[in-house]
Amino acid sequence: MATQAGTSSEPATSGATDATPPTTGEPLPPPTACAEPTSLTASPRTIGEALAFINELPRPLTLDCFLERLERPLAIAATRSMISLQPAVGDSSPRLFLFMGELVLSVAVDGHGFDLLEFGELVAPTRSIKAEIAFPLDDLLAPEAPFTRIFDGVDGTNCGVCHAEEVSEPRYPQAFVSDALRFPEFEEVAFAVVREAYERCDPGAQPERCARLTALFGHGPVEAAAFPETMPTIYDYE
Repeated sequence: MATQAGTSSEPATSGATDATPPTTGEPLPPPTACAEPTSLTASPRTIGEALAFINELPRPLTLDCFLERLERPLAIAATRSMISLQPAVGDSSPRLFLFMGELVLSVAVDGHGFDLLEFGELVAPTRSIKAEIAFPLDDLLAPEAPFTRIFDGVDGTNCGVCHAEEVSEPRYPQAFVSDALRFPEFEEVAFAVVREAYERCDPGAQPERCARLTALFGHGPVEAAAFPETMPTIYDYE
């Protein structure tokens, strides 16, 4: 360690050293999921705005890094539903919905669909444009990328299996709009249960699951949200 002029050059025998930083008593910041430091944050309200923000973030880009950089507070609802491309894995690993104006994002905490970011952009109270992006990302995304992944190769999307009345949507290339659905109350996971799952998560035992929960809950305020009750559920079509 360098010494100041006029002081002894003998090695220190007490106090902080370069190898052992002083303890301040302040909690350590949560680990960042971003490959490179960035101060960029955003609160996209459309699929187009989300795509533009994703393309601004450094590569390689993980889904956790994207979630970490969303502006707070985050408004979140959770479901235990298994009827999805992102099925829940119990109450402690639910499917999570993030509400940002007309844009609703969904992610999985564990299991199938863990690396997928799903989009629903409301264009009417019960109609939305669907899209999907798979992470991690090494390259920039083209404007049509969020829609080509779910295109069924004919005249619609894979989402049309559950979301009825699917029609072409000219606002985006190769996009489709269909019925928007909410999950029913009996499939809801309470916000307190999800927060407890984050607080009790053991990174040594479940590193990926804990990293996902930290990306959501560890970087600013998070609050409970809900779909409008006027929006139908999948069971209303039976």
